[in-house]
Amino acid sequence: MLGALYPPSALGWLAPLPLSLLFRAVSHAPPRQAFRITWIVATAMFGVMLSWLPQSLGGTLGWGLSLLFPVLVGLLGLTCAGTVAVTRWAAGSWTLGTLPLAWVLLDAMREIGALAFPWGGLGYFLSETPLVQVAEWGGVGLLGLLVGGAASALAAWSWRGVWIALLWASALTYGLTRPPEMPGTRSALLVQGAVDPRAKVQADPLREWQRYWSLTRGAQVTAQTLVVWPEAAVSWPPPAGLQVPVKAAVLLGASEGGTTPKNSVFLVQGNAMEGRQDKVHLVPFGEFFPGQARWPGAYRTIFRWLGLPDLVGRVPGHVTQPLQLGDLRAGVLICYESVFASQARELVARGANVLVTPSNDAWFGSSRGAEQHFQMGRVRAVETRRWWLRVGNDGITAVVDPQGRVRRRLVRFTPGTLPVVFDLREGRTLSVQWPGWVVWGAALGLILVCLYMRTVAHICRQSRC
Repeated sequence: MLGALYPPSALGWLAPLPLSLLFRAVSHAPPRQAFRITWIVATAMFGVMLSWLPQSLGGTLGWGLSLLFPVLVGLLGLTCAGTVAVTRWAAGSWTLGTLPLAWVLLDAMREIGALAFPWGGLGYFLSETPLVQVAEWGGVGLLGLLVGGAASALAAWSWRGVWIALLWASALTYGLTRPPEMPGTRSALLVQGAVDPRAKVQADPLREWQRYWSLTRGAQVTAQTLVVWPEAAVSWPPPAGLQVPVKAAVLLGASEGGTTPKNSVFLVQGNAMEGRQDKVHLVPFGEFFPGQARWPGAYRTIFRWLGLPDLVGRVPGHVTQPLQLGDLRAGVLICYESVFASQARELVARGANVLVTPSNDAWFGSSRGAEQHFQMGRVRAVETRRWWLRVGNDGITAVVDPQGRVRRRLVRFTPGTLPVVFDLREGRTLSVQWPGWVVWGAALGLILVCLYMRTVAHICRQSRC
């Protein structure tokens, strides 16, 4: 049931109910039994939540790679089970009070490292509710504490439920009473090419550039318009002799070949390149293959067994300053990066006054994976209180205001353009000023409780109480 409540479900606020059943079951079980129960529940949750993954992998890289699906959901379930079992062993009778802290820590850890996969964070259950507005204070981690705290209170059915209910009521009131966002004054054009990414391998680079220039020119943009193309819309560098038909600044996603292939976004105006951002967080087993440089022979064998050509992973970049043009400072989150709260916070801390996401969700097909990706990214707008411009190859293409509300959205799977308005925002939310305070607070609280319980247990053993 938990997996079915994950975005894009509008019933995410009900997530504490099934989660409370899990918390109650493991709080009275020995650690080993708590491990087994959690593994079954968490694996089922991720299995339902990520049910789109086999279709995505099979349709793009061959059905052999769909075998990764049970491995992935099993490992994700294993991390949840291990976290709950250790918490049950260390916290003893205080397990219910510490499980929300432990789960928030686990969600934060799944954002770290080359194999990071933030899908499934507790806080995202509230992404389509008014409660999401409190994300400006503590990010998606604070939303996760609200979900986990409510589940713990329901499982305990004690006086703590009163305090949790008051917190939810306060957060809900804050979300419902916020004044609506003022209309934007800046203009942007989001260009959705709707190109089959499988056909791009044999595509003529000049033809791809001309396709996007044709869509852009047809919208009659002005010099003040910011034009945004999707991730990997074209190849880089541009073909020789290519004429730029518009005077507007264009933020375009491009694939760069060579010995160090990268997935990048370039800011160009006329024939000049004004800035560049390389993708930092690459999709594991989609854009890079862990250990490929060390075991190239093993990967070649696997690719042949799966009936695939020898695939070469891309090289990650580094977070740089926002791309700047005049007073516009665009914090670029390329596709997968929009689910990483830490990268959005870092870009805003460095001066970004608008967030931009060129994406390519064509790999998801018509599954709900693209919608999940979009709903998770909407939380970045609330955390940072920035306008968010998002353009996908075949969608989702939309503009989202600093309250996370979708102002305009283009129909998926069709080529077209979406003229939108937005604004530049300064100032920093608490989530940006004090990044990670929820996570560090949860870690400190968990350590103190576990140390206290272990000390009490040791004293009891010594005194045979």
